[in-house]
Amino acid sequence: MVEVRENTLGGSVGPVQATQYRKATRGLRRYIGSYLLVAPSFVLLCVLVVYPLADAFYLSFTDASFIRPIPEWVGVRNYHDAVVSDTFWKVFTNSILWTVVVVVCQFLLGLATGVLLAQKLRIRSVMRALVIVPWVMPGVIAAILWKLMYDPYLGLVNKILMTVHLVDGFVAWLAQPETSLPAIIVAAIWKGTPFSTLMYLAAYQNVPADLLDAARIDGASRWQRFIYVAFPEMLPTIRTTILLTTIWTFNYFDLVYVMTRGGPGYASHIFPTYTYELAFAKALQGEAAAYGMIGTAIMLIFSILYIREINRRGGLD
Repeated sequence: MVEVRENTLGGSVGPVQATQYRKATRGLRRYIGSYLLVAPSFVLLCVLVVYPLADAFYLSFTDASFIRPIPEWVGVRNYHDAVVSDTFWKVFTNSILWTVVVVVCQFLLGLATGVLLAQKLRIRSVMRALVIVPWVMPGVIAAILWKLMYDPYLGLVNKILMTVHLVDGFVAWLAQPETSLPAIIVAAIWKGTPFSTLMYLAAYQNVPADLLDAARIDGASRWQRFIYVAFPEMLPTIRTTILLTTIWTFNYFDLVYVMTRGGPGYASHIFPTYTYELAFAKALQGEAAAYGMIGTAIMLIFSILYIREINRRGGLD
């Protein structure tokens, strides 16, 4: 016997319509359930990211400061004052120089050490364990360690350089405008290279062995096998790692602030440290928000490139 149901309008609903209704209801419940599952994360994201970003964007168009509890709207004055000031371009130049040098050196050193640690060495396990120590060390601890090493009189750096006759006296590396930023760059390279090493080590080990064997049989040298076989296979990981290290390096704060606080003067200030100084040392929240928005806009470019790279590799599918 065929079951016939009465609908709400007084008509009858056949078995086909009933099945379609059940499927539609089940799909709707699954659709609503999916949104309910992501709702807590979405609310947390809005509270911790979207709202502070929107508030900072608003403050960047005001003259908010510690002594002005009710900020007044000033339009793009903060952005104009920032762009026409010498301090902005000094901070901008420092940020670009800092990011480019650190990322390039971490790439070259990480690639070299990653390939080296993939070879059959007797102490390979010990070297792999030791190489990650700088990376897992907290940034503040690493900054204090390097600050002590750069001490003009008791530091290890001057002692070594004086021993090999590369310097004649006690050099105050962190107190001179010409050497403060390069000294921090060296510390940042030391701390961040292990991450690149691990990424490139994993990528190199995932290169198909049959491709390397085929190239070796065809007479390719070890260098040719690396350049024409291994390196192209590692390119997706290399692109992702470079984008990640670029974002992290540009946003670095603790290493620079603990070692020099951006000094002497503005010699080692980058966007995060100078934004912090404007907001909390000088209590100029409006100007600080403008610098923060400019830095965010720069980082948004690299973030979009990173997400596109991940999508191209199917990471967010």
